Amino acid sequence: MTCIKTAVRLLACCTALSASIAFADALDADVIAAKEASRTGNVRALEAAKAKLAGHLLEAYPTYWLLNAPLERADPAQVQTFLARHADSPLADALRRDWLKQLGATGSWDAFRAEYPRLVGEDIDITCYAYRARLAAGDAEVFTEARSLFLAGREASASCDPVFAALADGKHIGPPEVFERLRKLLAANAMRDAKRTNALLPAGQQFNDKTLDRAGSDPAKFLAHEKSPIFNRATKELVIYAVARLARSKPEEAADRLVAVAGRLGPDELRYAWGQLAFQAAMIHHPRALAWYAEAGDAPLTDAQLAWKARAALRAGEWKTVLAAIQALSPEEARDGAWRYWRARALRELGSPEAAQALLTTLVREPNFYGLLAADQLGLSAAPAWEGYKPTEADLARVRAMPGIQRALTLYRLDLDTEAFREWFFAVRSLSDPDLLAAAELARQAGEPDRAINAADRTVAVHDFGQRYPVPHRDALAAASKVNGVDEAWMYGIIRQESRFVSEARSRVGATGLMQLMPSTARWVARQMSMPSFTPAMLSKPEVNVQMGTYYFKRVMGDLGGDPVLATAAYNAGPGRAKRWRDAKPLEGAIYAETIPFPETRDYVKKVLANTWFYTSRLTGKTTSMVNLAGTVPGRGATDAADAALAAAVP
Repeated sequence: MTCIKTAVRLLACCTALSASIAFADALDADVIAAKEASRTGNVRALEAAKAKLAGHLLEAYPTYWLLNAPLERADPAQVQTFLARHADSPLADALRRDWLKQLGATGSWDAFRAEYPRLVGEDIDITCYAYRARLAAGDAEVFTEARSLFLAGREASASCDPVFAALADGKHIGPPEVFERLRKLLAANAMRDAKRTNALLPAGQQFNDKTLDRAGSDPAKFLAHEKSPIFNRATKELVIYAVARLARSKPEEAADRLVAVAGRLGPDELRYAWGQLAFQAAMIHHPRALAWYAEAGDAPLTDAQLAWKARAALRAGEWKTVLAAIQALSPEEARDGAWRYWRARALRELGSPEAAQALLTTLVREPNFYGLLAADQLGLSAAPAWEGYKPTEADLARVRAMPGIQRALTLYRLDLDTEAFREWFFAVRSLSDPDLLAAAELARQAGEPDRAINAADRTVAVHDFGQRYPVPHRDALAAASKVNGVDEAWMYGIIRQESRFVSEARSRVGATGLMQLMPSTARWVARQMSMPSFTPAMLSKPEVNVQMGTYYFKRVMGDLGGDPVLATAAYNAGPGRAKRWRDAKPLEGAIYAETIPFPETRDYVKKVLANTWFYTSRLTGKTTSMVNLAGTVPGRGATDAADAALAAAVP
């Protein structure tokens, strides 16, 4: 009898469990259906999903999608109720931003003023609506703040136009200030904003919009046809803009054109124009860039111009100019780790080792590319503590209970990655180090390696480098690296940067898998490796992806003289660009990395190098030198013999 009772209880438990699983699966399907209904604008289906998901962990989503379908028709009371009820959700933050823009666009200033103080972060559109709300209330102090925004030269949408018009109408800005903003906008090639700003000038001082278009689209022709014996202010700005545009591809011709019109520019305009030309020339590594910077004299330079002056001087080995350019940076920009490191190097090269050491000492605490270089300079390179902080059960329980973490991991499980990413970012943004490592462990257990790395990367004082630098797919990657004769640690460094070990990762342009191979590249590799049965779908298989990715890296590196830093730049930006970024002479690898013109690739190469340093330590148990890893990039000529073969062979 006891056995029968036990069997009955087990059957009842199994039946209840099966029913619970079926119910959960049905709710999952309802969430996915709600997302599809949102995409297609099916309000009826969204209403049905909202009813089914009442009380569910993700119940806010159908309501949020309904309110946005479209927002201008939403009931304000329902919006306010949602914002109050889901205040701990990123959906409230997103809805609040959209709602404030809607209120601003319709001039609903009382409701706007009530909601605006709850906004977190900055949004220039909403800032301008806030200024308009204050103007509507007769707040004269707003003009001072709005004037600062105007003169900052930032791009702004049409929501700011009434604010800027009010500044002009009230004589808080005049032609000098308008031309100051115009100059900054033209330097950023912000044509639409420049045209709107131009409209604030008196009619007789404006340039023609079509003339601006010609200066931007064909600057050489524009400059050749500019024969006016005297330039007004608008013409001067257009000429300077055209010179800078021409300098992007033909700096020598731009310099000749600038010399030809120099007599029709004032001294200040001429120095400014040389600064613009030098900036563009430095970004394409023109050998005369520093000479043109010298022509700019004491003209005020932006942080971007000064940064490229420093980079041009690094390539030329002119350490006095490096130091002067860095010292002229704004305090905020000068605090960047790159400029603290290069300032220290310049001080050391110029005979101030104590000052250099003081700067380097502040950097070694930062586990990144420049922190590792600084440790080399000080002789302090040491292996990280791979057995770092491990979250306790209490840590895990506390973080697991957080609604934001629960929502994020549930959304990832449902492949709603966009929503999941937003929830995760919102949930971990202010966690303590132990809680971040607990979140990392929960993400690892859930099969979300990129979120595990993301959380572990954010710790400040308490670390787990094992979580930051995991080694999944070890057998496959070790075998592929050995077969292709490439450094396994370097391949791990690339994978960590490319996909964060998400085997089914797919970029917006179609790059797929651990090593983010493009289908065209993969097909070429498949032919080289004699894989007749290859299909792009196979790139999601880790063992296939790493075989093909390591083969491709080997081929690129071989065609670039065997230099892994060049090959890493090529992996991100293409072999042709990596070659063009070399110098005529061999170049310190760290300088090559710092002077890559594309910000994305510059950051990519530095991070892959830092990743490789950590993976070398983890895989071999040995501490390597970042200076040695970065090495020396060969100059032009050393690898040029292989250029034709590279262009023909590698897609």
